Amino acid sequence: MSKHLLLIDRFLEGSISPDERIALKNWVLESESNMDFFKKRIKESSQDISFDFDSDSAYQKFLKSLESGKKSKKHVQKLLKYAAILAILLTSGIYINRQLKSSASTTPIKVVESKETPKTGQEIMITFSDGNSKTLSSDATEKVTDSKGNIIASQRGNSLKFGGQKETRGSEELYNEIYIPFGQTFKLVLSDGTLVWLNAGSKLRFPTSFNGSEKTRTVYLDGEAYLEVVTNKQKPFIVNTQEVGVKVLGTKFNIASYDTDDYIATTLVEGSVNVYETRAPENAITLSPNFQAKYQKIGNNFSTTLVDTDVFTSWMRDRLIIDNLKFSEILAKLERKYFVQFINKAGHLNNEVFKGEFVDEDIESVLKTISLSTPFNYEINQNTITITP
Repeated sequence: MSKHLLLIDRFLEGSISPDERIALKNWVLESESNMDFFKKRIKESSQDISFDFDSDSAYQKFLKSLESGKKSKKHVQKLLKYAAILAILLTSGIYINRQLKSSASTTPIKVVESKETPKTGQEIMITFSDGNSKTLSSDATEKVTDSKGNIIASQRGNSLKFGGQKETRGSEELYNEIYIPFGQTFKLVLSDGTLVWLNAGSKLRFPTSFNGSEKTRTVYLDGEAYLEVVTNKQKPFIVNTQEVGVKVLGTKFNIASYDTDDYIATTLVEGSVNVYETRAPENAITLSPNFQAKYQKIGNNFSTTLVDTDVFTSWMRDRLIIDNLKFSEILAKLERKYFVQFINKAGHLNNEVFKGEFVDEDIESVLKTISLSTPFNYEINQNTITITP
């Protein structure tokens, strides 16, 4: 067995030392033939992880970042320091960026799995304006009626479409509320044709019809949603969260406003929106496509950044994109997506920053892949996952 084959196998086992990791990085980046051999060995030796990532495309993107003339020498050296783990994980279906320290652990990964599989979240619940509630199965096809037997919506799978209400113009708007549990997503088509795609752990309060006397089409969001708003210049669409409001005429955007997050992020895909603090709507920020407005709850301030919108709408395509997120933030995302609860006893990992992507992976594949770059142990007991050093 060659020296470099031994290094690759030690990496896959989680027993590679910091010096060996650097040696492997230097060899992988030395030539195309070395990279090809490396890719082949990864595919042959890692059958227990599902690989859906376009490794060639991602690796070229990483190389381009190294060659950019805009990077400082210090920054390039830092990227080179990350190259080992990036190159290795890029070719194995996931790339994760983490600062490698000379004292990094070389303890092999230990996984203790329960025979019990994680349970799915509770049912989707909708509460109507008359106070009655109904659970919705994400695979049902039916007509949804109110307490008087009037059809107010039709369901097909994980989509509920409102329309055809007989309310008269000038009447008071009546609000419904829908809750989407962890582990599920759901689509709504509101009575004006606006599409609202709700992420796991989200709640939306919305009118049955927009034919009332209100001058705006207003909904209230707690959680995350992607919206494609139908244009109506006479009646602007408003999304209100606890601290941030978004005003639109017709556009496509994503808004994330979970109570557990430190910020509220509005990401514009198409069109134009005004984003403002609800207590100071006169100080609105106008966003252009591909920009994100992030409101920090501590400090009460906005910042705007040019972003890749695919990163922030990937959840609708069952893709989990980790874009420079801390380990603690990743765990919060995983709890919502997979309806699990983490007990993290490896607190030293909380501020480590990662970058990567998963496509339609189960929770065990995600944890195994992340732990390849940062060894830790975890035990799965039904819906509870305990992480230890």
